[in-house]
Formats: sequence, structure tokens, C-alpha cells
Amino acid sequence: MVNEAVLSRVYLEAVLPCLELLTLRDTRASQLAARWNGSIRFCVGLSGPRCTVELRDSRATVTPAPLPRPDVGLFFPHEIMLNNLFRGKGLQIALPWKGLTKIKGLLTFSKLAERMQEVLESKDRETLELRAELMLGLMSRAIAVLARHDPDYKVQASHLHGVTEFRIRTGSASHVDFSGGTTKASVGRASSPDFILEFADSPLFLDVADDKVDVLAKACLGEISLKGDLHMGQIVNIALDKIGEYLL
Repeated sequence: MVNEAVLSRVYLEAVLPCLELLTLRDTRASQLAARWNGSIRFCVGLSGPRCTVELRDSRATVTPAPLPRPDVGLFFPHEIMLNNLFRGKGLQIALPWKGLTKIKGLLTFSKLAERMQEVLESKDRETLELRAELMLGLMSRAIAVLARHDPDYKVQASHLHGVTEFRIRTGSASHVDFSGGTTKASVGRASSPDFILEFADSPLFLDVADDKVDVLAKACLGEISLKGDLHMGQIVNIALDKIGEYLL
């Protein structure tokens, strides 16, 4: 069963940060972001997650914290209301406690969110590499969220110490650091990963993410490789299954 409180963190801390890379690499997204300069704060409940999206000079910056003096402030009384906004269904209530008249900022964010969904769900070859890079980052950030907040998974993740890296053989990479008493996700390759899950190319990675291929068969062909601490790999695989449940 999906934990709605954890899902709200997945959306704010794992999905929304995709806007940073999107506005950097996608011309359409950059053009949309250029329409407005300002910041939007998302608040969930009295003690739920907070997140600030800042648009400046055609780029987006996403901070998992309530930065001071936002131009627009949106308060969601319950995490389900935020989740429904991202799911595009159900009751969606956002109370604008600041910037009610700054409709342009909200419209710009809405268009950017639509573009992000379009790219993440695209099947076009023109956006294939970007989609793969976005998915790698999203995947690592979502694992970090689950390791910190999912009641079941954080118990399993608490026994891990080291770094897991996901990478495309000749392309992008991301990694998750389970060291230091917390869990942190980062883009790029790690200096000394303890476990590596490597894919031959971006199309294969995306097919695996979409559950379209036989992973074992591809591993036997050498197109998917697992290296290093396989126990860590097993625990990480549990998180990957959970991400699929959360983001169906």
C-alpha cells in the first residue's frame, strides 16, 4: 500500500527536481521558464514536507526547504491533496497564502510541469537521452526519500553503508550514498561505488524502467551488469520495486 505522506515527499524531493535538468537541457522548457522570475513555496500540512521552486533567467532551481520570502505560497491541508495534484485526479486543494494575484507564476509552473510529464512519458528519439538522464536522477532521489521516510524500507536501508551507482555504459549516471547516518542522492558517477548497476545504453535502461524487458535475459547477454556488494544490490532492488508502486 502506498504511504501518502511518503509519496508527497517523493513528488517534492524526487520528481520536482527534474525541472532543474529539464530547463537546462530542453529548449521548450527553458522558453517556458523564461516567462517569469520568482519563487513558489509548497507546504504540506502543519508539519509535512516543504519545497521551493525558483525560476530565474530561464532556469529552475528546486530546494527541499522553505526558502524565505517566496513570491507565491501554496498550502496543501493534507498530503493526499498534493498527491492528487501530481496524479491529476481526485480532490486537489491548494490554499494560496501568498501571491494570489501572481497568476503568471502559477501558469508558468503549470506549463513546466506539463512539459516535464511530456518528456518523462515521451517515446520520441529526440528526447530519449534527456529522458534517461531525468529518470536516473529521479530514481536515485526516490530511493533516498524511501530510505529516510518509508516506515518499512528505512529499516532495511539502515543496515547499508556505502554507495550504489546506476549508470548507462557510455552515458549518464547517478548514485545513492547510504553512509553517514543518512541517505543522499547525487547525479554523476561516484568515486568508489560499492555496488554498480550498469545498462548497455539509454534505450535499454528506459525499457527496464518501463518494465518492458526480461532483466535476467539481458543480464545473461551482458547488456545489464551488477558489480560489487550484491547484498546492497538486493536491498536497493526492493526500493526500485517500491518506486514502481509509488509512481504507477
